[in-house]
Amino acid sequence: MKIWLISIFEQTPVDNVFSTRFISIANEAVKRGHEVSFFGSTFKHNTKNQRFEQTTEIEEDKNYRLIFVKSDSYSENISLKRLMAYNKFSNELLKVLKNREEMPDIILMAFPPISMSYKVSKWAKEKNIPLIIDIIDPWPDLFKTAVPKSLRPIFDLSIKGMRTKVANSFKNATHVTAISKQYLEWAEKLAEKRLETTCFYPASDLEFILNQINRTPEKSKEGFNELVVIYAGSLASSYDIPCILGAADILEEKYGDKIKFKIAGAGPQEKLINSYITKHSNLEFLGRLVKDDLMKQYSLSHLGMTQHIKGAPQSVTYKLFDLLSSGLPILNSLESEMKNIIVDEKVGLHNDPGNAKQLVENIEVFYKNPNLIQEFRENGFRLTKEKGDTKTVYKNFVDLLEAKAK
Repeated sequence: MKIWLISIFEQTPVDNVFSTRFISIANEAVKRGHEVSFFGSTFKHNTKNQRFEQTTEIEEDKNYRLIFVKSDSYSENISLKRLMAYNKFSNELLKVLKNREEMPDIILMAFPPISMSYKVSKWAKEKNIPLIIDIIDPWPDLFKTAVPKSLRPIFDLSIKGMRTKVANSFKNATHVTAISKQYLEWAEKLAEKRLETTCFYPASDLEFILNQINRTPEKSKEGFNELVVIYAGSLASSYDIPCILGAADILEEKYGDKIKFKIAGAGPQEKLINSYITKHSNLEFLGRLVKDDLMKQYSLSHLGMTQHIKGAPQSVTYKLFDLLSSGLPILNSLESEMKNIIVDEKVGLHNDPGNAKQLVENIEVFYKNPNLIQEFRENGFRLTKEKGDTKTVYKNFVDLLEAKAK
């Protein structure tokens, strides 16, 4: 069977990363003897640099090819230049797809961006090629959080055309998958029809992460001289770094350096962190870390944080099973399906977005009850094995591809 995977935000084998969603799907498909072509972008979104200067094809394995389609660069995440780059890329991608010697038995395409999904889905339907669209982010609704409330009615009018294209993309698809049930409900509401859907949570390679973690001597999760709390991820404006800093400030006054914070990542809020550490000693800023170094930091920590601003549109993030696979109970403020999972499965605690005092109280729960860390840790491993391990999740994903192919 010939499978085409299309994703421009996905990390690829040339990026030297752990197995991500599409890499894991590709590996599982190749292992079963299928031929996989993975279409991505020359431009790497998270680092804002070009992997290659021109469209480039690489033979990763006998039955596994990587095709990086030329894309213009951009520096700002919310900008006209970014939208123009996607539109141009979508046209170039369509040319590349049409010129392939053999057509696929099925296409799996990540959503967004909108222009790519609309054009590819329309073409696939015309060619009668089965297509599965996998929702990673709910564009264009995702960007509403960056718009002042007073301007949101105008914003809704301005994106009406985009939302129509998204709805038509879902209607063109044979099947729609997503990283959360919440996103599937959003898709059906937008399309105004019942869609064929399946939820596959963003999974982590439990065995691999545990092997990485175990290479570094861990601090005990059952008793400690100091509690270490870590945040690793984007430092963009939708992530609540001020709340983390506020909690760190309160806890330093109460406990000194007995509760320590670590922040890893890069983005515009770095200046807030640097300003904090000039006046405090209970926080270490690690900057952007490669995976090996991040795993080391996870092994030296006791709790992980996923802190988002109020109204953040994310549903279930990749951090959920990354942290649980690393043995870290989660301090979460995302008001979504992820909140329900964390609270219901007893793998972490929830605080209201922006509520530093409540975050402090949740950290103190673990500080005063060290055995609770081990209990939540075991719950996290169990949940990951059931719903968030790559070996389970992406095996089932390839089963779906096989079922829906020509």
